Amino acid sequence: MRWGTAACPLVAVGALALGGPGGVAIAAGQPAAKTVRMHSLSPGDTVYVLLDGGGHSLAVVDEDRGEVVLVDAKSAGWGQTVMDAVALVTELPVTTIINTHGHADHAGGNGELPPTTRIIAHENAAGASGPPVTTFRDTLSLLDGPNRIELYHFGPAHTGGDIVVVFPEKGVAHVGDLVNGKAAPVIDAAHGGSGVAYPETLARLAAEIDGVDTVIAGHGAMPPVPGVHGMLQTMTWADVEEYAAFTRDFLAAVREAMDAGLDAAEAAAALRLPERYAGYGMEQAEANVRIIYDELRARREAPQ
Repeated sequence: MRWGTAACPLVAVGALALGGPGGVAIAAGQPAAKTVRMHSLSPGDTVYVLLDGGGHSLAVVDEDRGEVVLVDAKSAGWGQTVMDAVALVTELPVTTIINTHGHADHAGGNGELPPTTRIIAHENAAGASGPPVTTFRDTLSLLDGPNRIELYHFGPAHTGGDIVVVFPEKGVAHVGDLVNGKAAPVIDAAHGGSGVAYPETLARLAAEIDGVDTVIAGHGAMPPVPGVHGMLQTMTWADVEEYAAFTRDFLAAVREAMDAGLDAAEAAAALRLPERYAGYGMEQAEANVRIIYDELRARREAPQ
């Protein structure tokens, strides 16, 4: 992972916050509990990352078309704060929301934006606040020119309706919760997530998308760095490729344990992965082992 830089290091909405070196923080309205921190990804660009209040959001300002496209609307109760943040950088309206998936921390704010806002999600997305107006199965294109957006669904993983949002002209992708930083993934099996399919889905993602060098994940802590405030943690495409390999090796280790006759709890306790993953957080490991065991048993017991 790396530290992203920002032309506008920090814009805070809802409460006063400190800017990064050389930057000035701007506060809108009265201090409140809800705060969104906004970064531009590169000098002069029109893609902004909005932190806090749920999953990371992106706001894309398209001056030519006179609109703003928002990727993920955060949790319920944060819609107005998001709108206030966008209003600090443009007077253009938010016309479209793209949901990377249907979890409430990414889609809960959908219904708090103007009713004319179009919502786009994968056809399998569940749990969004308000039904999506536009759904797609595999791919969908939006806008054109330097702000062109390509949407992709590669298969079940975190949920059954995860999508990847790519800005091919900018070399930027928002991968939602498909990549959980350097930690075992969170798998929502109740909404179509799959520990068995996860590696194949990420392998397709890594193989079929080219030209991306800056990756925004759905979450990612703002680690404290002495003397530095408001820096954004981004990922590289190599991080995505490594994560795909991690889920593949994790699944292989669980299969091996199951074939050796271990139950799920024993498999989780005995889990050993290659040294390259020594720094990965494993808080979700046991839950993932159980999900994979359930999937593998169901497949083995299914009528041929």
